[in-house]
Amino acid sequence: MVKTTKAKNMLNFKDREKSLLVQQGQIEDDKSREYIRGALGLIKKKVESSRHTILSGPPGVGKSYGTVDEIEKSKVKHLFIPPGISDIDLALRICYAVYTLKKGEELVIVLDDADDVVFGEYKTLNKWKIAMGDVDYSLNIIPYFNHAVSMTNTLTQLQKAGKKELVEAITAFQSPDSIGLSIPMDKVRFVVLCNLDLEDPKSFTSKKIRSAVEPVLDRFNYKRMDLDWEKQWGWLAYVLSTSQPFDGYSLDNTQKVDLLKFMYNNWDNLRSTSYRTVRRLAESTINFPDDYEGKWKNELKGH
Repeated sequence: MVKTTKAKNMLNFKDREKSLLVQQGQIEDDKSREYIRGALGLIKKKVESSRHTILSGPPGVGKSYGTVDEIEKSKVKHLFIPPGISDIDLALRICYAVYTLKKGEELVIVLDDADDVVFGEYKTLNKWKIAMGDVDYSLNIIPYFNHAVSMTNTLTQLQKAGKKELVEAITAFQSPDSIGLSIPMDKVRFVVLCNLDLEDPKSFTSKKIRSAVEPVLDRFNYKRMDLDWEKQWGWLAYVLSTSQPFDGYSLDNTQKVDLLKFMYNNWDNLRSTSYRTVRRLAESTINFPDDYEGKWKNELKGH
């Protein structure tokens, strides 16, 4: 995603309805960006009841896009956790990131597509709930991320590989009376991105999980980012109007309008309506300039 310099590059649709949707998309983007900046700790506040935030919503409403873009613009110190990461890799990444924090620094940990990583099992959810607990220094209350697995073999392998600083980090967070790692989370701010509507009981088949979600929501800032399809299209149109999907290969306004009209006219039949679909359509436009509309049909259900 390559940002253009000014909003003057906004697309000019002759269709008044579509032009209004693009304007609405800008309004929705502005609202979500303000919330995201607050979640990242970029808005200075006198007091803060909770440091942690959950952003939920279907694909294509700007959760990941807005979060990543705001992080890149602000250069905030962060750790981005992708879905499907192994337990040991997760523990090592968190361990190193926290260990290398400088005095006065805060780390933002973004859990992307966290439906399964966080909310998949009761045991996992409880582990994250503990890690994202409240901090009270006066009572010596500090939450920890616990990885209760022996690190002996891991340390041996890392020492052989010459990973000296990572070995130091692991050693710093080992306790003499337990195995594994206990990493303090008092300097960590979590941003959890998921598709699940956590306030909808139908999102969970397990009553145990549902009961565990409620105390999580109690200690988090929670926002459900949900748009009807026309507003969602307007958001995608606004984003595309002020950016380029690929560095070094620009779409002109005519190509962008063609792409967006295709999405508008085929919305219900598209396999996906996220920004990833915009990039796939743009890829065809750039690679097959004489036959991109034919390639676009591959994004439709049944093709």
